[in-house]
Amino acid sequence: MFAYKLLVDERGKRYLLKKDVKKFGTDLGIVDLENVEEGVELKSHKGHTFYLVEPTMFDILKRMKRTVTTLLPKDIGFIISIAGIREGETVVEAGTGSGALTMYLSNAVGKTGKVITYDIRPEFAKVARKNLLRVGAIRKGQKIIGLDEDFDDEDEIEIEDGLFNVIQKIGDVREKIDEKDVDVIVLDLPDPWNVVENAKKALNKKRGRIVTYLPYIEQVKKTVEKLKEEGFWDIHTYELIEREIEVSEKGVRPSTRMIGHTGYITVARVPPKPVDEKNEE
Repeated sequence: MFAYKLLVDERGKRYLLKKDVKKFGTDLGIVDLENVEEGVELKSHKGHTFYLVEPTMFDILKRMKRTVTTLLPKDIGFIISIAGIREGETVVEAGTGSGALTMYLSNAVGKTGKVITYDIRPEFAKVARKNLLRVGAIRKGQKIIGLDEDFDDEDEIEIEDGLFNVIQKIGDVREKIDEKDVDVIVLDLPDPWNVVENAKKALNKKRGRIVTYLPYIEQVKKTVEKLKEEGFWDIHTYELIEREIEVSEKGVRPSTRMIGHTGYITVARVPPKPVDEKNEE
């Protein structure tokens, strides 16, 4: 699915390599990868063990270029789950950032859905474009709407079975959301309350949902107040804490390190359209 393969050494160290890499060397030796498919155990010339497998989206996300702090998997997974994002839906996202959330949204809506992702910063959109290209979310040569620039993708590998369901735009959703009949709007912005009115117009009245991600509780309060003012309902806010459990021969215990607060996730439903008097009769 991706233009990469993952090599893992016996220590658990991971190396994300392009598909066309034929030899790879570390301090544990040189591994011959020519004509070798993923899913095998290999030995380096020094006799050390390596595993060659297909990478997951998480493997790629951890090694992609970043322009800003990206959402973590614990928050990304919850956003997709709590909003019920599924195959075939249309999702509008702002802002794109490095494209981490965009990648997972692309996977969630599948080939029959689409993700339209907005950012006001062209320099960030260009970095995100490279990340999205490498997981097959966009096509080689695909432009960013609102940015009059051609891209040279000669060094990139075209992924045959990519989803190709993401559209990038330069634009400010505070001013306008071009799309109509949208299923879900996801906002990773510092002031989502300034988008609520536009979101209300753009969302599908039957099933439209909005999700916001914010670091400070004061931002959440202001957002929820605006959502209520505009008639949004079924409003809930969550915070997720992540802690790994260490399993060894000595016993099982929580890790001394954990991922605490990263952001508050608020989800709400768009207000349905009132039934007019004629239909009521």
